Amino acid sequence: MAIVAVRWAVRADPIAPDRGTWPLTLYPSTGRGGTAEVVFQHLAAREPFTDRALRVELLRRLNELEGLDIPEGKLELRPSFRLSVLEKDRNRELLTETLTWFRDRWEKRETA
Repeated sequence: MAIVAVRWAVRADPIAPDRGTWPLTLYPSTGRGGTAEVVFQHLAAREPFTDRALRVELLRRLNELEGLDIPEGKLELRPSFRLSVLEKDRNRELLTETLTWFRDRWEKRETA
């Protein structure tokens, strides 16, 4: 598996600076390859992702990755997937596009 470095951050909420937002939490581990947790539960309380349609769109984009099939019923939870999904080049490209989309939605909320 190739090592991929991602430098990406979202600024904290100006109203509550201690409440930034993030789409995934990564749990690396040895042996089984680690997991990524999609934090829909936390996003539901952070603008602009309080809008269910944006969380559905995030889910749709993530499910484009080969090997992922997160059901819509998990939109209020924190489903996870194996990091080994990112061994495929196309999946890494799709995840990068999804993270860029996420960042753009977050930044646009400040101008809305």
